[in-house]
Amino acid sequence: CSQGSGGPSGGQGARPGPPLGPPEPWEHELLRLIAEQAAIPFDQLARFIVCGEVQAARVARHLTKAGYADYGRILSAEPHWLWLTARGSRLSGTGFPARSPRVGAIARMRAVNEVRLQIARRAPGAGWVCGRSVVREQGKRGRRPNAVVEIGRERHAIVVKHGVPHEEGREREIIETHMARYDAVIYFANPAPRAQLERLKREYHWPKLVIRAIPGPP
Repeated sequence: CSQGSGGPSGGQGARPGPPLGPPEPWEHELLRLIAEQAAIPFDQLARFIVCGEVQAARVARHLTKAGYADYGRILSAEPHWLWLTARGSRLSGTGFPARSPRVGAIARMRAVNEVRLQIARRAPGAGWVCGRSVVREQGKRGRRPNAVVEIGRERHAIVVKHGVPHEEGREREIIETHMARYDAVIYFANPAPRAQLERLKREYHWPKLVIRAIPGPP
């Protein structure tokens, strides 16, 4: 976790211990969450499992010692991140391969985690279909949202835009593709792409498009 929170220090987490038995139910639930999000930093892990950062660091060390996960500091300004080993991925039951976070993907992954946390807080009964499941359902080619939220019979596409906006024509095509597939399209965007999205919405009068700022910690 972040400095001063009582978490581990240094680079990578401790080497996994000898193989243990199957995970406990709470471990399996957590392995599934990490597999779906691919990786989670310690500060967000604490909010996902509703505990303090010191306890989240202990949980991360426990998963690492069991051979289910590994952790490390990806950027000096970031807390440690937690991700699954091949064994943890297999035991998660998701079928997703193990994947350690890349430096270039950190900002997007953190933003998607924040969106999931906010939706869980505001709509606890909603179902979250992670981006990795969307890729598995729709294939790697084409235009896909970062996640899908299921509320009753409706399916809402979740798109996180944290970088430079696309060329306007391309962004319009992406939005129209999502609107054809989903009951609503919710963009969480930083200021630059958000301004473009709001301009497009005014021009094309898209009732399905909802634009929000990327949430931060409460």
